Amino acid sequence: MKDIIPFGLRTHGSENPAVSPWSPLARVVFRFTFTYLALSIWFWIFEFSDKSTALLGRPYQAVCRPFSHWIAAHVFHWVGPVEPNFVCDTRYLYALLTCFLIAAAVITLVWSALDRKRKQYAELDRSMRTLLRYSLAYLLLHYGMDKVFLLQFPAPGLARLTQRFGDYSPSSLMWAFFGSSMTYTVFGGVAEVLAALLLLFRRTTTLGALIGFAVMFNVTVMDFSYDVAVKMFCLNILLMAGYLVIPDTGRLLSFFLLNRATEPAALQPFLGGRANRPLGKLLKVAVILFLLVPLTIRDWKNYRAIGAGAPRPALYGLYEVEDFSLGGVSHPPVLTDPVRWRYVILEVPNMVTLRRMDDSSTTCRMSLDAAQHIITVDAVGEAADKSVLQMTSDGPESVALKGTWGGVAVTAELKRIDRSGFTLVNRGFHWVNEAPFVR
Repeated sequence: MKDIIPFGLRTHGSENPAVSPWSPLARVVFRFTFTYLALSIWFWIFEFSDKSTALLGRPYQAVCRPFSHWIAAHVFHWVGPVEPNFVCDTRYLYALLTCFLIAAAVITLVWSALDRKRKQYAELDRSMRTLLRYSLAYLLLHYGMDKVFLLQFPAPGLARLTQRFGDYSPSSLMWAFFGSSMTYTVFGGVAEVLAALLLLFRRTTTLGALIGFAVMFNVTVMDFSYDVAVKMFCLNILLMAGYLVIPDTGRLLSFFLLNRATEPAALQPFLGGRANRPLGKLLKVAVILFLLVPLTIRDWKNYRAIGAGAPRPALYGLYEVEDFSLGGVSHPPVLTDPVRWRYVILEVPNMVTLRRMDDSSTTCRMSLDAAQHIITVDAVGEAADKSVLQMTSDGPESVALKGTWGGVAVTAELKRIDRSGFTLVNRGFHWVNEAPFVR
């Protein structure tokens, strides 16, 4: 077992791990894994960092960028720009991870040649586990809090509700699936936050890593199944969680599969010695506060500014176009018409989305002069000037627009549609279902 699952099965009681030599395979696997994690973990952390800590990542990124570009050009022979985009599965990310793997392999060879006499790396392993605990907690907190505050998977908006189902991308379908159930979204976020909180304490690290691995394994399968562009990030999260679970593999197998008794693990604080305990506790509290407080404040502000708690624009609503003319020519509601508007959607402040009869759409910036009842839209198409629409209303449910659109005269009669009329929105939860409700 120790050869299959190296660097280590957790020691028990007062047993000192320093006296238990590792197998040659264990030492080689540890060197490679340690090096890869030591190189790659900072990339994920700096990508999720906020403005206050982003400056720390610039030197790291400045060093990584030329190596990634060299790998992209000389190993993969890619042509064109190779640039990062957060943690998305870009060519830059594949080149960067390849660079980390090559570097880890080379360092492992040199390390193995120069350090053949060392029998184990218990202290170095313990330091890496401490770094991984807090790093993984940091990343899971970002993932989880974004779900808890309904930022990652918002409820399907008006534009999404009017989009033709067959035109959904697989990832958009997954986003709509999660967003259509606030309960399930929050549940997933709470599971990730719980895993993160458990990772912050040595006694609950294994439980936190197991929960984190289970949750992120489900996320990884969904990302691969629905072509979500963060597959490599999720795989690296699984690697981190798996690394933390490995020490207790023997104990877990004995308890769950072999029906054998297990003993408590020997847990050692990062800062050993009784004199260092107050400093260790103070440092731990400071790190936990640093992880939790800024992130909570940030997500609460985003929830109020751009999330479900944000104020709606003055004309918020979905408007169906009942009558439309462009350039003096009336356009009947023919589904193949690429010009006629079908819906006017106002759900994001200072933005307007137009969905045409052929289901194509255009989103533009706009401003509203409430006193003059004038909507001004940024230049559309080849028109150099802004489009100006005069708005009149016979009541809260109908609006008439008249003016210019892309330099051409336009008139439109709009009727407001209640969002609650969509089955996905109004179905809700039912304890009793006499028959399956499938539409």
